Amino acid sequence: MPERKNWTLWEILLAFVAVSFVLFIQETVPFLMMPTLGQAIWSMGFSESLANGSIFSLFAHDIGIPKPAAIAFGLAGAWPASLFIRLGLSAADAYSITAALWVGLGFLSACTIALRLGTARPIALIGATAWSTMPVIWAHAGYSMLSWGIALLPFYFLAALKLFSSPLGSRPPPLTTVALYFTATIIAVFMDGYTFMMFASGSSILLLHTFITRPELRKSALQFTAPIHATSFGLAYFLYSSYIGKSNFDIPPLEFFRGWGIDLSYITIPTRGVLWLPDALGLSVKRTDEVHFGDASVWTTTFFLPVLIIGLAGWWRTRSQLKRSSSFLLIALFGIYMSLGPSLKIDSVKPESLQASQPQQQSALMPANYAVAPTGNAWMSEKLPGFNVMRASYRWSALGIFGLWALTMLWASQAEKKAQQACTLALAALVITNLPNIHDRWRNGTDNRLMFLQIDDNLVTRLSERIHPGEKVLFLPWGNDFMANYLAPKVGFRTFNIGGDKNLAAAQASWPEDLGGLAGVLSPQKAQAAALTLTKGTVDTLVIPYFHMLWAPHVWPCLAETTAQLTEEQQQQFRGIPDFRCPTDSQNTLKPFVDALKRLQPIEVSETSLFAVARLRPEFVGDREKSEAAMLANTQYPISISPGLEGSALMLREGWYGLETKSVWSHGNAKLMLPIPDDCARKSCNAVLKFVAFNATLEHPISITFSSEQRSWHWNEQIQVASGNPVEVPIPFSGARGTRIISIAIPQATSPQALTGSTDNRILGIALQQINLVKE
Repeated sequence: MPERKNWTLWEILLAFVAVSFVLFIQETVPFLMMPTLGQAIWSMGFSESLANGSIFSLFAHDIGIPKPAAIAFGLAGAWPASLFIRLGLSAADAYSITAALWVGLGFLSACTIALRLGTARPIALIGATAWSTMPVIWAHAGYSMLSWGIALLPFYFLAALKLFSSPLGSRPPPLTTVALYFTATIIAVFMDGYTFMMFASGSSILLLHTFITRPELRKSALQFTAPIHATSFGLAYFLYSSYIGKSNFDIPPLEFFRGWGIDLSYITIPTRGVLWLPDALGLSVKRTDEVHFGDASVWTTTFFLPVLIIGLAGWWRTRSQLKRSSSFLLIALFGIYMSLGPSLKIDSVKPESLQASQPQQQSALMPANYAVAPTGNAWMSEKLPGFNVMRASYRWSALGIFGLWALTMLWASQAEKKAQQACTLALAALVITNLPNIHDRWRNGTDNRLMFLQIDDNLVTRLSERIHPGEKVLFLPWGNDFMANYLAPKVGFRTFNIGGDKNLAAAQASWPEDLGGLAGVLSPQKAQAAALTLTKGTVDTLVIPYFHMLWAPHVWPCLAETTAQLTEEQQQQFRGIPDFRCPTDSQNTLKPFVDALKRLQPIEVSETSLFAVARLRPEFVGDREKSEAAMLANTQYPISISPGLEGSALMLREGWYGLETKSVWSHGNAKLMLPIPDDCARKSCNAVLKFVAFNATLEHPISITFSSEQRSWHWNEQIQVASGNPVEVPIPFSGARGTRIISIAIPQATSPQALTGSTDNRILGIALQQINLVKE
């Protein structure tokens, strides 16, 4: 490589302009813009939590309790951002600065690769700008660290080029080169799994091609570079799997890979509302999930016809001059091939019958019969570790685009003076065709930052006034709760809620059983189940948000009331989201549930326009028996079992299946709580349980034991049931106050499956039908 001269003032100025332009296009200008809102809220929740603990801590202790939470992806972004938060920066600005640093590193690495290939500095800077403004990077901003990982592909491959391309003979590579490569694999695996796999695949192709075509490097490849390559990726994967606590995620079906595979029309015809020039020239087309499989990310990020043409031209011009040219072509072809998914799609759309029966995302997965032909890579998506979890197949296109960009820079490095002008024009044209609408870009970036600050001012401030530091909080209903990630560490409480489907699944494995029924629609019948989490001490406070915990972090507080100036295409994305209502509408929808909580004597509820907060009244705190007796005080006998039974969550304490039309089945062991009317303290009262026993016959009588669960009350009774007819058992109430808690044991309980081969594998004890009260 020829010796480089010092940078001239003109080159420094060009570099400054190029970097500033890239940061603007990526919406990562610190203190002015943010590239996204929803994923920023999600990831900055982890950063805030990390900032609350030791600088060496890598787990969030405020969200997804009771166990510490590992961030499913993006630790390489969340941890550096936590350092800026420690310095006193807002989460919004910490996110933008971290994004700017990673995007900047990608730009610098792209420039370094171009210079390493032999291009002049101005062309290298234009080439780095062309890479850093690729739509496959900035159009993925909504996926946070995925976008940063794609931007960093030049950094990863720069490390590979340094390791693979230097003749070493019998000497090991310099320690700095090995350290850089290992660092690149660590950053990649903790940034995003997709780009980690792209780096692993692309660098393996590069190493294999080098081994085959460069005999002078074979000895060092066998002795040093191949072992370093394998060890680095193996160790990186080991560290990641140890961090998240599992070696792999669930493998999605092939229909997912197919639905999110690239359609060839996406590569060649841009989608309307994405790129400025094609829109201005009328060359783009409208695409929606009403007609197309997958989601918007598949067709908004994958138009790369210009770099495909220029890259292939670059390979044609340099194919006979540089062996490396073919290695980059192989990387490009492999990335494009994998991006197709299991089936070839050429303008493959949903038939009208499917659009009508399963509208929009209900039919995002794609059956094979709607594609043109198989591509032959289905076995990789089914069988090969790593490949089998890269369900969004189209994202492989990022690797293909990088390979095409590298071929373009190879051409620029080899071109004669006159041809260099053509290369410069081609790169400039590439930058122009990559551009989004500049005005929309500015508006979108500033709006994201403004909405983030509004969440701090409007929501965080109000929650801070109503939730005490260190309290255990549960947001209802729970789900994929992006907003909880940020609110808990920012306000200073701890919550079971957490955002991210993988993080939620990991957290649920350690949750108390009583949280299970509190997802989905909050009907009034769930009020007692929610209150039980307070009386049992599972949580200190319940929060019922009137904003959407997943989608309000994407456009605050809702589509109709946001201050963001969204384009028609952006608005369309949010209109079809079920239950994404404004706070006033949600408050009206949730009013029956909140009113049911208010009717429970031990619970006090306070409301704001954004949320309601429920907790135990001071006189009931720490006295579970008193609280639960008060909640059942208005229960009227007889109690008939039905799906709408109010108080069922409290009375059917443990060991019961779901309520049925006229009964509820117990497990082999169950507990039942019964309220005691006040006058039973003076009168002789009995509660009478009416039930049938499963599989009770003369030949096979069932033994059932009823006994007290309270230390102050000593009672038990054992009966034999020899038929399927209803049986009645009296429970003494005389002289008691509050509640009776009864344990029911059926040692001979079995399942219909064990008896008859039925598909019903429930262990069934008794079917409770009614509870009467007899006074003497």
